[in-house]
Amino acid sequence: MNSDISGPSSVATEKASRYRGWIVRLILGLAISGVHQVAVPAESTDWTPQISILLEQEQLAGMVWSTLADGVIETGSAGFANVANQSAMIDSQKVHVGSVTKTVLAVGVMRLITEGKLTLDSEITALLPELAIDNPWHETAPVTVGTLLAHTAGLDNTRMWQFMSAVPTPDTPLLDAFPPSDKKLLAVRSMPGTQYSYSNMGYTILGMVIEAVVGERYEKYLDKNLLKPLGMTDSSFEFVSQEGAFASKKLAMGYFENSVPQASLPMYLRPAGQFTTTAPDIGKLMALMLNDGQLQGTPFIKPELMRWLAYPNNTHASNIGLQVGHGLALAVRDRHGVIGLCHPGTTIGFRAYLCLFPEDGKGFFYAINTDNETANYEQFVALFIAALSIAESPLEHPESQVMDIEALTGFYLPSPNNMAEFEWLDLVFNFIWLGVDNGKLLMRSLQQDTRELLPLNQALLRATDRSRASHGVIVDETGDILLTNGLGTFRKTSPFKIAAYWISLVSGLLGLLYILCFGLLRIINRNANKRKVLALPVACLLGFSIPVYFYLHQPFFEFGDKNAASISLALMTGLLPLTLLVAILYWFKSRKNASLLSDVVALFMSLQLCLVLFYWDLMPLVFWR
Repeated sequence: MNSDISGPSSVATEKASRYRGWIVRLILGLAISGVHQVAVPAESTDWTPQISILLEQEQLAGMVWSTLADGVIETGSAGFANVANQSAMIDSQKVHVGSVTKTVLAVGVMRLITEGKLTLDSEITALLPELAIDNPWHETAPVTVGTLLAHTAGLDNTRMWQFMSAVPTPDTPLLDAFPPSDKKLLAVRSMPGTQYSYSNMGYTILGMVIEAVVGERYEKYLDKNLLKPLGMTDSSFEFVSQEGAFASKKLAMGYFENSVPQASLPMYLRPAGQFTTTAPDIGKLMALMLNDGQLQGTPFIKPELMRWLAYPNNTHASNIGLQVGHGLALAVRDRHGVIGLCHPGTTIGFRAYLCLFPEDGKGFFYAINTDNETANYEQFVALFIAALSIAESPLEHPESQVMDIEALTGFYLPSPNNMAEFEWLDLVFNFIWLGVDNGKLLMRSLQQDTRELLPLNQALLRATDRSRASHGVIVDETGDILLTNGLGTFRKTSPFKIAAYWISLVSGLLGLLYILCFGLLRIINRNANKRKVLALPVACLLGFSIPVYFYLHQPFFEFGDKNAASISLALMTGLLPLTLLVAILYWFKSRKNASLLSDVVALFMSLQLCLVLFYWDLMPLVFWR
């Protein structure tokens, strides 16, 4: 998650690209043992040349990393901490790690549980009665500390104003992220404990839980009671930036593509993504987790909690035997032929990745101070897996009895989607459709390449690029078929539903295009008899240039704030259906001129799209709270 532009003039040429990149990422889419022997072995492998080549190839500024193998932490660095002054990245450089923050905060929560101050079953409504959580399953399935840790509480991920705003300060109360006036903000969208659905809001609530239990700011408490005992003395949950009153000279500058600098900003959801650390410090965290939660021979985290570090428990997916998904702090990830317990992190200007391999007793962490939407970061994951010689995972093969995959063919929608704010967009663009070819299930979508799924038994399938079962089939209490990969669930739906929304979208856009083109043509030709019908809608469509202008001339991190750009956008999206309706009424009043029939058809086509968007709370378009 998120952060201040170093100066308006330094990023003027990149604003349009930045908006596009961040909106796409939001829609599609804001994560020690007391091993103090951190000396590098005399014959350690130097991966710096390979990493330097990859950094240059992918146009990334710099990188720090740490690895843990045979009880020894090694660190390294390459590239630049600051491109402007050509300062080299050093091993102890401070970096932001985005959602890897969640892993560290989760360890802090597990420490509180170990100390008896919390339990996994502690109910959030009892701990934080001020939160307006709307949970229709409260009596049988309350939102608990455990469901928040595992992202199974059923809460939404984030809202635009929580993620992209210049309003919060480092001391803004966490409760400000959850105004009681917004009754839908904390609506529980799936039964707690049953389905994974990533939630930055959920981890922010965990920060509030810590504060409620210990009676002080979570940042201060965790710095003192988690980081200090682990020897992570160069890390902090407190806000740190590259500029201003909270500046640290050791913090690397963050960058977008084309080396556009980006300093950090405070955020509303800071427990979900605000953490400053170093590669050596994360090495100590990895040591704790690979040592079954022991610190200097003493349990720092209960062993039973460590067993659920990355494995889902009692979800629909885990109950059918699917072992990929999220546990209390990490997620099981099947990549490059190996199984790891991992958590990626993205924040404005940084990408990070943490991955452990308990059976090998190894792990790695890296942070790159460039968030480039076109770069292939997966190359670095593959490099560390190969360099650490992680043992390959045995390939799972089909059993004698497998499912009837023909029954699975059809269309599926996210259930729930990642962000409630953009449910309509996911309905139109993020559905998948399943077909069968040569005994394999083909999974297609508009977003990704076709994937082949091989049935393994009556409930599980394996993607051909994975080692173990990667997907599972669930039939819920209503008889609906659900396809899950442990980190997302799709529900089978009627193709006519998707077709209807696509027809609505395409016809609406064609109608608006007709109105704009023919309306302008008539104005240019001074055709007074015909231009009156389309005059108001054309004026409104031209008026959208106002918010576009403002958005391109303001810092992108103000996207979710109430300002000239967002107000004008809300105004124009609110006026559009009104102008369409007035134009239709004018046509009826003017005795239904047959020569203007195509105009009215275009007006109705456009109006129906506006009504659909209104139904989905996207018109008027309001991103501020």
